[in-house]
Amino acid sequence: MKTILITITYLLLFLSSCTGFQGRQKTGTTDLKPVQDTIFSEMFNRDCCGYTGGDGTISVLMPDGRTIWIFGDTFLGTVNPDNTRPKMTPIFIRNSVVVQDGDSVITLHQGTREHPVSFVIPPPEATGGLKVSEDSIWFWPCDGFFENNKFKLFLSGMMQGDTGMWGFRWTGTWLATYSLPGIKEEKIIPIPCSVENQVHYGNAILEEKDYTYVYGAKESKPHVARFKAGDVESPWEFYTSTGWSSDPAESVPMPDIEVSEQFSVIKIKNKYVLITQTGVFLSPGIYSFVSDKPYGSWNKKTLLYTTPIPESNKNLFTYNAMAHPQFMKDGKLLISYNTNSFILEDHFRDADIYRPRFIRVPLKMIDLSL
Repeated sequence: MKTILITITYLLLFLSSCTGFQGRQKTGTTDLKPVQDTIFSEMFNRDCCGYTGGDGTISVLMPDGRTIWIFGDTFLGTVNPDNTRPKMTPIFIRNSVVVQDGDSVITLHQGTREHPVSFVIPPPEATGGLKVSEDSIWFWPCDGFFENNKFKLFLSGMMQGDTGMWGFRWTGTWLATYSLPGIKEEKIIPIPCSVENQVHYGNAILEEKDYTYVYGAKESKPHVARFKAGDVESPWEFYTSTGWSSDPAESVPMPDIEVSEQFSVIKIKNKYVLITQTGVFLSPGIYSFVSDKPYGSWNKKTLLYTTPIPESNKNLFTYNAMAHPQFMKDGKLLISYNTNSFILEDHFRDADIYRPRFIRVPLKMIDLSL
């Protein structure tokens, strides 16, 4: 890739220790505040043998108790003892999967260790039948779920439409299906409705008894569609201001909220909680919102954490906080956020930059009273 590893509103895609990244936390209370989770930070603070850095940091609990961690642009290879990163060819791949089984993690991608290729590659239908490099057309992964003993993964199609670090553009949403337990690709299909209404679907998934809800973003506003539980290829319905419609063109944003490109929607004590960094460009605040329904309106806006940037490097920024509810512990929710730099060479001078940070947020900070 000729540019850096990020997106503007699309800031997708990963992990490190939090040393040097401690900062002031605006919680509004004196007795409740987030704490850094060093266990997960260190789990992904790797210096060889697969993943050594990335963004996205989406997790999905597998039926057998393992967790799939899904990353976008990913560094592989090794990290030197002085924490510098040698350059490989390619410099990085566009996506990867890390499977966590207890304390063990294994990185999945195509190609070989010497010549790695992304975990998921756009099919010929996405490239016009042409053989193209990952610098020109690629997938950035979104959220995933399990259906009929298959792993389903939403993907955002991307292409390099111009030069420079912001020269990429979104082209549509796809859905990949994988067999278990080995996570082997079976098929990749387009989701036409995303092209029709230009909503980047798949950024968050919420499974309920009757429906599975698929969240997306458009111009920093959250949209939601749904399909019958257990059948993602059945007709979708789209949230409108008055109900649900089969016409994707009638989709409207959920009210009263702005979001980053990635966000989470989870269920806690029969309330629906949306976790996001704000839609303001590269805003450091991680917020929670609460609703009685999966589709809003979203209320009780609460600042949970302000992501710190070290004074030593003004090139850095944070983005796309995600919740990982399967790792809830002692009444604290695990949340990750990504760190990146505007300067590509920073990632070779300091491998710690391009790795997600993890915090634990007390559930008592999230106002569930409605």
